[in-house]
Amino acid sequence: MSRYGYIGQDFLYHRGLILTFPYTPWSFSYSQTSPPALYYLGSLIHSYVSAKYYLAIIALGFLAFNVLGLWVIYGLLWKSIADWQLRYSAAAFITFLPFRVIHSIVIAADAFTLPVFALVALFTFRLFENPRDGRSWAGMSLCLSFGMVCKYTFSGMLPVMALLMAVAIGTRLTRGERLRWGAIGTLALAVPSALFLLQMREIDRVKGAFTGVVWLQKGEPSVMRWSDILLLKRSDLSLLSAPDYFRDKIYEERKHSYLGLLHVSSVTDVMDLFQAPPGKVSTDWLQRTRKPFFRERTALSQALQTWSDRWCLVYSALAIAGTLFCGFLSGKSLLLRRPFLPNAAIVMTAMAVGYYSPILFSLTRLVDPYAAGFWLPRLVLPALVVFFGLGFVMLDSLYERLGRRQPALKALLGAFTGYTLVACLLFIGFLA
Repeated sequence: MSRYGYIGQDFLYHRGLILTFPYTPWSFSYSQTSPPALYYLGSLIHSYVSAKYYLAIIALGFLAFNVLGLWVIYGLLWKSIADWQLRYSAAAFITFLPFRVIHSIVIAADAFTLPVFALVALFTFRLFENPRDGRSWAGMSLCLSFGMVCKYTFSGMLPVMALLMAVAIGTRLTRGERLRWGAIGTLALAVPSALFLLQMREIDRVKGAFTGVVWLQKGEPSVMRWSDILLLKRSDLSLLSAPDYFRDKIYEERKHSYLGLLHVSSVTDVMDLFQAPPGKVSTDWLQRTRKPFFRERTALSQALQTWSDRWCLVYSALAIAGTLFCGFLSGKSLLLRRPFLPNAAIVMTAMAVGYYSPILFSLTRLVDPYAAGFWLPRLVLPALVVFFGLGFVMLDSLYERLGRRQPALKALLGAFTGYTLVACLLFIGFLA
Protein backbone atom coordinates (compact mmCIF):
# COMPACT_ATOMS: atom_id res chain seq x y z
CA MET A 1 0.00 0.00 0.00
CA SER A 2 2.96 2.32 0.60
CA ARG A 3 3.43 2.61 -3.16
CA TYR A 4 -0.25 3.31 -3.83
CA GLY A 5 -0.54 0.14 -5.87
CA TYR A 6 -4.32 0.55 -5.91
CA ILE A 7 -3.87 3.49 -8.31
CA GLY A 8 -3.97 1.71 -11.64
CA GLN A 9 -5.36 1.93 -15.14
CA ASP A 10 -8.41 4.23 -15.47
CA PHE A 11 -8.11 5.10 -11.76
CA LEU A 12 -9.56 8.62 -11.97
CA TYR A 13 -12.50 7.28 -13.99
CA HIS A 14 -13.28 4.58 -11.42
CA ARG A 15 -12.73 6.93 -8.51
CA GLY A 16 -15.15 9.44 -10.00
CA LEU A 17 -17.89 6.84 -10.37
CA ILE A 18 -17.34 5.60 -6.81
CA LEU A 19 -17.67 9.12 -5.38
CA THR A 20 -20.82 9.95 -7.35
CA PHE A 21 -22.60 6.60 -7.12
CA PRO A 22 -25.59 6.77 -7.17
CA TYR A 23 -26.40 10.38 -6.30
CA THR A 24 -25.74 12.56 -9.36
CA PRO A 25 -26.56 12.56 -13.09
CA TRP A 26 -22.89 11.81 -13.76
CA SER A 27 -22.85 8.66 -11.62
CA PHE A 28 -23.07 5.08 -12.83
CA SER A 29 -25.27 4.11 -15.74
CA TYR A 30 -25.23 1.19 -18.13
CA SER A 31 -23.59 3.41 -20.72
CA GLN A 32 -20.30 2.47 -18.97
CA THR A 33 -18.15 -0.52 -19.92
CA SER A 34 -18.36 -2.26 -16.52
CA PRO A 35 -21.25 -3.41 -14.28
CA PRO A 36 -22.05 -1.53 -11.04
CA ALA A 37 -20.60 -3.78 -8.27
CA LEU A 38 -17.30 -1.90 -7.85
CA TYR A 39 -18.95 1.50 -7.66
CA TYR A 40 -21.66 0.34 -5.27
CA LEU A 41 -19.14 -1.29 -2.92
CA GLY A 42 -16.81 1.70 -3.09
CA SER A 43 -19.61 4.17 -2.34
CA LEU A 44 -20.71 2.14 0.70
CA ILE A 45 -17.18 2.12 2.12
CA HIS A 46 -16.72 5.82 1.36
CA SER A 47 -20.04 6.76 2.97
CA TYR A 48 -20.13 4.48 6.01
CA VAL A 49 -16.56 3.43 6.80
CA SER A 50 -14.05 6.13 5.89
CA ALA A 51 -14.20 9.02 3.44
CA LYS A 52 -10.45 9.57 3.85
CA TYR A 53 -9.02 6.06 3.67
CA TYR A 54 -11.71 4.37 1.58
CA LEU A 55 -9.30 3.53 -1.26
CA ALA A 56 -6.85 1.73 1.00
CA ILE A 57 -9.72 -0.10 2.71
CA ILE A 58 -11.10 -1.25 -0.66
CA ALA A 59 -7.62 -2.42 -1.67
CA LEU A 60 -7.17 -4.34 1.60
CA GLY A 61 -10.58 -5.93 1.08
CA PHE A 62 -9.60 -6.94 -2.44
CA LEU A 63 -6.35 -8.39 -1.08
CA ALA A 64 -8.17 -10.54 1.49
CA PHE A 65 -10.73 -11.65 -1.09
CA ASN A 66 -7.98 -12.66 -3.53
CA VAL A 67 -6.11 -14.61 -0.85
CA LEU A 68 -9.31 -16.61 -0.36
CA GLY A 69 -9.55 -17.13 -4.12
CA LEU A 70 -5.97 -18.37 -4.28
CA TRP A 71 -6.62 -20.81 -1.46
CA VAL A 72 -9.52 -22.31 -3.43
CA ILE A 73 -7.39 -22.55 -6.58
CA TYR A 74 -4.67 -24.31 -4.57
CA GLY A 75 -7.22 -26.92 -3.50
CA LEU A 76 -8.26 -27.57 -7.09
CA LEU A 77 -4.62 -27.80 -8.19
CA TRP A 78 -3.92 -30.29 -5.41
CA LYS A 79 -6.71 -32.48 -6.80
CA SER A 80 -5.29 -32.10 -10.33
CA ILE A 81 -1.57 -32.66 -9.69
CA ALA A 82 -0.21 -35.73 -7.91
CA ASP A 83 3.50 -34.88 -7.62
CA TRP A 84 4.27 -32.68 -4.62
CA GLN A 85 7.04 -30.71 -6.34
CA LEU A 86 4.80 -29.78 -9.24
CA ARG A 87 1.99 -28.89 -6.83
CA TYR A 88 4.11 -26.42 -4.90
CA SER A 89 5.77 -25.09 -8.05
CA ALA A 90 2.37 -24.39 -9.61
CA ALA A 91 1.09 -22.75 -6.42
CA ALA A 92 4.19 -20.55 -6.08
CA PHE A 93 4.14 -19.50 -9.72
CA ILE A 94 0.49 -18.43 -9.82
CA THR A 95 0.86 -16.72 -6.43
CA PHE A 96 3.62 -14.40 -7.60
CA LEU A 97 2.57 -13.91 -11.23
CA PRO A 98 2.95 -10.14 -11.73
CA PHE A 99 -0.40 -9.44 -13.34
CA ARG A 100 -2.22 -11.41 -10.60
CA VAL A 101 -0.38 -9.58 -7.81
CA ILE A 102 -0.93 -6.16 -9.39
CA HIS A 103 -4.62 -6.54 -10.13
CA SER A 104 -5.43 -8.04 -6.75
CA ILE A 105 -5.55 -4.56 -5.26
CA VAL A 106 -5.92 -2.14 -8.19
CA ILE A 107 -9.19 -0.20 -7.90
CA ALA A 108 -11.01 -1.83 -10.81
CA ALA A 109 -13.55 -4.60 -11.32
CA ASP A 110 -10.72 -6.97 -12.30
CA ALA A 111 -9.89 -7.46 -8.61
CA PHE A 112 -13.20 -9.29 -8.13
CA THR A 113 -12.66 -11.81 -10.89
CA LEU A 114 -10.26 -14.42 -9.49
CA PRO A 115 -12.05 -14.98 -6.15
CA VAL A 116 -15.50 -15.10 -7.75
CA PHE A 117 -14.21 -17.45 -10.47
CA ALA A 118 -12.57 -19.66 -7.82
CA LEU A 119 -15.75 -19.96 -5.75
CA VAL A 120 -17.87 -20.74 -8.81
CA ALA A 121 -15.28 -23.34 -9.87
CA LEU A 122 -15.34 -24.93 -6.41
CA PHE A 123 -19.14 -25.27 -6.36
CA THR A 124 -19.13 -26.53 -9.95
CA PHE A 125 -16.50 -29.14 -9.10
CA ARG A 126 -18.60 -30.37 -6.18
CA LEU A 127 -21.67 -30.57 -8.40
CA PHE A 128 -19.73 -32.31 -11.16
CA GLU A 129 -18.92 -35.06 -8.66
CA ASN A 130 -22.28 -35.01 -6.86
CA PRO A 131 -25.22 -33.21 -8.56
CA ARG A 132 -27.42 -33.96 -5.52
CA ASP A 133 -25.73 -31.20 -3.47
CA GLY A 134 -28.43 -28.54 -3.07
CA ARG A 135 -26.15 -26.15 -1.16
CA SER A 136 -23.62 -26.18 -3.98
CA TRP A 137 -26.36 -25.39 -6.52
CA ALA A 138 -27.35 -22.38 -4.41
CA GLY A 139 -23.74 -21.30 -3.85
CA MET A 140 -22.86 -21.60 -7.53
CA SER A 141 -25.92 -19.60 -8.59
CA LEU A 142 -25.33 -16.88 -5.99
CA CYS A 143 -21.60 -16.49 -6.76
CA LEU A 144 -22.11 -16.48 -10.53
CA SER A 145 -24.92 -13.91 -10.17
CA PHE A 146 -22.54 -11.70 -8.20
CA GLY A 147 -19.95 -12.20 -10.93
CA MET A 148 -22.41 -10.89 -13.53
CA VAL A 149 -22.57 -7.51 -11.78
CA CYS A 150 -18.78 -7.41 -11.47
CA LYS A 151 -17.64 -8.31 -14.99
CA TYR A 152 -19.60 -9.19 -18.12
CA THR A 153 -17.02 -11.81 -19.14
CA PHE A 154 -18.51 -14.19 -16.55
CA SER A 155 -21.27 -14.77 -19.11
CA GLY A 156 -18.86 -16.96 -21.09
CA MET A 157 -18.93 -19.52 -18.29
CA LEU A 158 -22.67 -20.20 -18.63
CA PRO A 159 -22.52 -22.54 -21.68
CA VAL A 160 -19.63 -24.65 -20.32
CA MET A 161 -21.24 -24.88 -16.89
CA ALA A 162 -24.48 -26.04 -18.49
CA LEU A 163 -22.47 -28.70 -20.39
CA LEU A 164 -20.63 -29.87 -17.25
CA MET A 165 -23.85 -30.07 -15.26
CA ALA A 166 -25.67 -31.89 -18.04
CA VAL A 167 -22.91 -34.52 -18.17
CA ALA A 168 -22.87 -34.87 -14.38
CA ILE A 169 -26.67 -35.24 -14.13
CA GLY A 170 -26.75 -37.65 -17.07
CA THR A 171 -23.97 -39.90 -15.78
CA ARG A 172 -24.10 -39.73 -11.98
CA LEU A 173 -27.84 -39.83 -11.28
CA THR A 174 -30.45 -42.49 -11.73
CA ARG A 175 -33.17 -41.98 -14.32
CA GLY A 176 -35.70 -41.09 -11.65
CA GLU A 177 -33.46 -38.33 -10.19
CA ARG A 178 -32.51 -36.62 -13.43
CA LEU A 179 -35.71 -34.65 -13.94
CA ARG A 180 -35.74 -33.19 -10.42
CA TRP A 181 -32.07 -32.20 -10.29
CA GLY A 182 -32.13 -31.09 -13.91
CA ALA A 183 -34.93 -28.65 -13.02
CA ILE A 184 -32.95 -27.40 -10.00
CA GLY A 185 -29.86 -26.95 -12.17
CA THR A 186 -31.82 -25.10 -14.84
CA LEU A 187 -33.21 -22.72 -12.21
CA ALA A 188 -29.76 -22.20 -10.66
CA LEU A 189 -28.26 -21.21 -14.03
CA ALA A 190 -31.33 -19.21 -15.04
CA VAL A 191 -30.82 -16.64 -12.27
CA PRO A 192 -27.35 -15.39 -13.41
CA SER A 193 -28.42 -15.76 -17.04
CA ALA A 194 -31.45 -13.55 -16.49
CA LEU A 195 -29.33 -11.01 -14.61
CA PHE A 196 -26.88 -10.84 -17.51
CA LEU A 197 -29.66 -10.47 -20.09
CA LEU A 198 -31.34 -7.72 -18.08
CA GLN A 199 -28.07 -5.79 -18.00
CA MET A 200 -27.60 -6.26 -21.73
CA ARG A 201 -31.12 -4.96 -22.35
CA GLU A 202 -30.40 -1.89 -20.23
CA ILE A 203 -27.13 -1.28 -22.11
CA ASP A 204 -28.99 -1.45 -25.42
CA ARG A 205 -31.63 0.94 -24.10
CA VAL A 206 -29.08 3.62 -23.18
CA LYS A 207 -26.84 2.80 -26.17
CA GLY A 208 -23.97 1.87 -23.87
CA ALA A 209 -20.35 1.38 -24.88
CA PHE A 210 -20.36 -2.36 -24.18
CA THR A 211 -22.76 -3.10 -27.03
CA GLY A 212 -22.16 0.04 -29.07
CA VAL A 213 -19.10 2.19 -29.74
CA VAL A 214 -16.37 -0.40 -29.09
CA TRP A 215 -17.48 -2.58 -32.02
CA LEU A 216 -16.65 -2.29 -35.72
CA GLN A 217 -19.51 -1.49 -38.05
CA LYS A 218 -20.70 -4.19 -40.40
CA GLY A 219 -18.31 -4.58 -43.33
CA GLU A 220 -15.36 -2.79 -41.70
CA PRO A 221 -12.08 -4.75 -41.86
CA SER A 222 -10.67 -6.22 -38.66
CA VAL A 223 -8.01 -4.18 -36.89
CA MET A 224 -6.65 -7.24 -35.08
CA ARG A 225 -6.81 -10.23 -37.41
CA TRP A 226 -6.71 -13.91 -36.52
CA SER A 227 -3.18 -14.07 -37.92
CA ASP A 228 -2.21 -11.32 -35.43
CA ILE A 229 -3.80 -13.33 -32.62
CA LEU A 230 -2.51 -16.82 -33.34
CA LEU A 231 0.89 -16.27 -34.96
CA LEU A 232 4.07 -14.70 -33.65
CA LYS A 233 5.87 -11.86 -35.46
CA ARG A 234 9.54 -11.12 -35.99
CA SER A 235 9.05 -7.83 -34.12
CA ASP A 236 8.08 -9.80 -31.01
CA LEU A 237 11.78 -10.30 -30.35
CA SER A 238 11.94 -6.69 -29.17
CA LEU A 239 9.39 -7.56 -26.47
CA LEU A 240 12.04 -9.71 -24.77
CA SER A 241 13.69 -6.55 -23.43
CA ALA A 242 10.67 -5.88 -21.14
CA PRO A 243 9.51 -2.66 -22.86
CA ASP A 244 7.34 -0.10 -21.13
CA TYR A 245 3.70 0.26 -22.26
CA PHE A 246 3.86 4.05 -22.63
CA ARG A 247 7.50 4.85 -23.29
CA ASP A 248 7.96 2.15 -25.94
CA LYS A 249 4.40 2.39 -27.35
CA ILE A 250 4.00 -1.35 -27.60
CA TYR A 251 0.26 -0.82 -28.09
CA GLU A 252 0.71 0.51 -31.66
CA GLU A 253 -1.52 -1.20 -34.19
CA ARG A 254 -0.13 -4.55 -35.42
CA LYS A 255 3.30 -3.72 -34.07
CA HIS A 256 3.37 -7.00 -32.15
CA SER A 257 1.39 -10.22 -32.02
CA TYR A 258 -1.34 -10.79 -29.45
CA LEU A 259 0.61 -13.72 -27.98
CA GLY A 260 3.74 -11.61 -27.63
CA LEU A 261 1.86 -8.76 -25.97
CA LEU A 262 0.09 -11.15 -23.61
CA HIS A 263 3.38 -12.76 -22.59
CA VAL A 264 5.23 -9.55 -21.77
CA SER A 265 2.29 -8.07 -19.90
CA SER A 266 1.88 -11.28 -17.86
CA VAL A 267 5.42 -11.60 -16.52
CA THR A 268 6.49 -7.94 -16.19
CA ASP A 269 5.00 -4.79 -14.69
CA VAL A 270 4.29 -3.52 -18.18
CA MET A 271 2.43 -0.36 -17.07
CA ASP A 272 4.72 0.25 -14.04
CA LEU A 273 1.75 0.13 -11.66
CA PHE A 274 3.81 -1.40 -8.83
CA GLN A 275 6.94 0.69 -9.26
CA ALA A 276 7.95 3.35 -6.74
CA PRO A 277 5.98 6.60 -7.14
CA PRO A 278 7.89 9.83 -7.82
CA GLY A 279 9.28 11.67 -4.83
CA LYS A 280 7.18 14.78 -5.48
CA VAL A 281 3.84 13.08 -4.81
CA SER A 282 1.83 15.27 -2.43
CA THR A 283 2.05 14.37 1.27
CA ASP A 284 -1.64 15.20 1.60
CA TRP A 285 -3.63 11.96 1.40
CA LEU A 286 -6.49 13.35 -0.67
CA GLN A 287 -4.24 15.17 -3.12
CA ARG A 288 -2.39 11.93 -3.90
CA THR A 289 -5.54 10.46 -5.38
CA ARG A 290 -6.77 13.52 -7.25
CA LYS A 291 -3.87 14.04 -9.60
CA PRO A 292 -2.36 11.29 -11.77
CA PHE A 293 1.36 10.62 -11.48
CA PHE A 294 3.73 8.53 -13.54
CA ARG A 295 6.21 6.00 -12.25
CA GLU A 296 9.66 5.15 -13.57
CA ARG A 297 11.52 1.86 -13.27
CA THR A 298 14.88 1.80 -11.58
CA ALA A 299 17.80 0.26 -13.45
CA LEU A 300 17.56 -2.78 -11.17
CA SER A 301 13.83 -3.18 -11.79
CA GLN A 302 14.37 -2.94 -15.54
CA ALA A 303 17.09 -5.61 -15.41
CA LEU A 304 14.93 -7.95 -13.31
CA GLN A 305 11.93 -7.48 -15.60
CA THR A 306 14.06 -8.21 -18.65
CA TRP A 307 15.29 -11.40 -17.05
CA SER A 308 11.73 -12.34 -16.07
CA ASP A 309 10.52 -11.66 -19.61
CA ARG A 310 13.05 -14.08 -21.08
CA TRP A 311 13.11 -16.60 -18.23
CA CYS A 312 9.34 -17.10 -18.37
CA LEU A 313 9.08 -17.94 -22.06
CA VAL A 314 9.08 -21.54 -20.81
CA TYR A 315 5.90 -20.95 -18.78
CA SER A 316 4.06 -19.17 -21.58
CA ALA A 317 4.84 -22.10 -23.87
CA LEU A 318 3.74 -24.51 -21.14
CA ALA A 319 0.50 -22.57 -20.65
CA ILE A 320 -0.39 -22.87 -24.34
CA ALA A 321 0.61 -26.54 -24.54
CA GLY A 322 -1.07 -27.35 -21.21
CA THR A 323 -4.32 -25.67 -22.20
CA LEU A 324 -4.44 -27.56 -25.51
CA PHE A 325 -3.48 -30.82 -23.79
CA CYS A 326 -6.03 -30.48 -20.98
CA GLY A 327 -8.65 -29.14 -23.37
CA PHE A 328 -8.33 -32.20 -25.57
CA LEU A 329 -8.38 -34.66 -22.66
CA SER A 330 -11.26 -32.82 -20.97
CA GLY A 331 -13.32 -33.00 -24.15
CA LYS A 332 -12.42 -36.66 -24.53
CA SER A 333 -13.40 -37.33 -20.90
CA LEU A 334 -16.79 -35.65 -21.31
CA LEU A 335 -17.50 -37.30 -24.63
CA LEU A 336 -16.44 -40.83 -23.74
CA ARG A 337 -17.37 -40.54 -20.05
CA ARG A 338 -13.99 -41.79 -18.92
CA PRO A 339 -11.57 -39.96 -16.56
CA PHE A 340 -8.62 -39.10 -18.77
CA LEU A 341 -7.94 -36.19 -16.38
CA PRO A 342 -8.89 -35.59 -12.73
CA ASN A 343 -12.33 -34.02 -12.37
CA ALA A 344 -10.88 -30.84 -10.89
CA ALA A 345 -8.68 -30.33 -13.96
CA ILE A 346 -11.64 -30.92 -16.29
CA VAL A 347 -13.75 -28.35 -14.44
CA MET A 348 -10.97 -25.75 -14.29
CA THR A 349 -10.12 -26.19 -17.97
CA ALA A 350 -13.72 -25.89 -19.14
CA MET A 351 -14.48 -22.87 -17.00
CA ALA A 352 -11.26 -21.04 -17.91
CA VAL A 353 -11.95 -21.57 -21.61
CA GLY A 354 -15.48 -20.28 -21.08
CA TYR A 355 -14.30 -17.17 -19.25
CA TYR A 356 -11.64 -16.47 -21.90
CA SER A 357 -13.95 -16.93 -24.89
CA PRO A 358 -15.86 -13.59 -24.83
CA ILE A 359 -12.59 -11.64 -25.03
CA LEU A 360 -10.84 -13.93 -27.51
CA PHE A 361 -13.71 -14.01 -30.00
CA SER A 362 -14.25 -10.26 -29.69
CA LEU A 363 -10.72 -9.22 -30.65
CA THR A 364 -11.31 -9.25 -34.40
CA ARG A 365 -14.53 -7.22 -34.05
CA LEU A 366 -13.24 -4.35 -31.90
CA VAL A 367 -12.60 -0.82 -33.13
CA ASP A 368 -9.41 -0.33 -31.13
CA PRO A 369 -8.12 -3.59 -29.56
CA TYR A 370 -4.49 -2.43 -29.40
CA ALA A 371 -4.47 1.05 -27.85
CA ALA A 372 -7.54 0.25 -25.73
CA GLY A 373 -5.58 -2.60 -24.16
CA PHE A 374 -7.85 -5.54 -24.92
CA TRP A 375 -4.72 -7.71 -24.97
CA LEU A 376 -3.86 -6.94 -21.35
CA PRO A 377 -4.09 -9.96 -19.00
CA ARG A 378 -6.35 -8.16 -16.50
CA LEU A 379 -9.31 -8.75 -18.85
CA VAL A 380 -8.88 -12.53 -18.69
CA LEU A 381 -7.15 -12.75 -15.31
CA PRO A 382 -8.72 -15.90 -13.78
CA ALA A 383 -8.58 -17.81 -17.06
CA LEU A 384 -4.94 -16.91 -17.58
CA VAL A 385 -4.04 -17.99 -14.03
CA VAL A 386 -5.68 -21.36 -14.72
CA PHE A 387 -3.93 -21.69 -18.10
CA PHE A 388 -0.54 -21.25 -16.41
CA GLY A 389 -1.60 -23.86 -13.86
CA LEU A 390 -2.60 -26.27 -16.61
CA GLY A 391 0.99 -26.28 -17.84
CA PHE A 392 1.93 -27.92 -14.54
CA VAL A 393 -1.04 -30.30 -14.80
CA MET A 394 0.25 -31.42 -18.20
CA LEU A 395 3.75 -32.01 -16.82
CA ASP A 396 2.32 -34.10 -13.98
CA SER A 397 0.27 -36.18 -16.43
CA LEU A 398 3.31 -36.79 -18.64
CA TYR A 399 5.42 -37.60 -15.59
CA GLU A 400 2.85 -40.22 -14.60
CA ARG A 401 2.86 -41.75 -18.07
CA LEU A 402 6.65 -41.85 -18.35
CA GLY A 403 7.15 -43.35 -14.89
CA ARG A 404 7.63 -41.50 -11.62
CA ARG A 405 10.47 -43.68 -10.36
CA GLN A 406 12.97 -42.98 -13.11
CA PRO A 407 16.01 -41.18 -11.59
CA ALA A 408 16.59 -39.01 -14.64
CA LEU A 409 13.02 -37.73 -14.60
CA LYS A 410 13.20 -37.04 -10.86
CA ALA A 411 16.38 -35.02 -11.36
CA LEU A 412 14.79 -33.11 -14.23
CA LEU A 413 11.76 -32.37 -12.09
CA GLY A 414 13.98 -31.09 -9.28
CA ALA A 415 15.77 -28.78 -11.72
CA PHE A 416 12.42 -27.47 -12.98
CA THR A 417 11.35 -26.75 -9.40
CA GLY A 418 14.50 -24.70 -8.91
CA TYR A 419 13.86 -22.92 -12.21
CA THR A 420 10.37 -21.97 -10.97
CA LEU A 421 11.81 -20.69 -7.70
CA VAL A 422 14.11 -18.36 -9.65
CA ALA A 423 11.13 -17.07 -11.64
CA CYS A 424 9.25 -16.29 -8.42
CA LEU A 425 12.28 -14.48 -6.98
CA LEU A 426 12.48 -12.35 -10.12
CA PHE A 427 8.80 -11.44 -9.73
CA ILE A 428 9.30 -10.49 -6.10
CA GLY A 429 12.39 -8.49 -7.01
CA PHE A 430 10.67 -5.98 -9.26
CA LEU A 431 7.28 -5.94 -7.50
CA ALA A 432 8.42 -5.56 -3.89
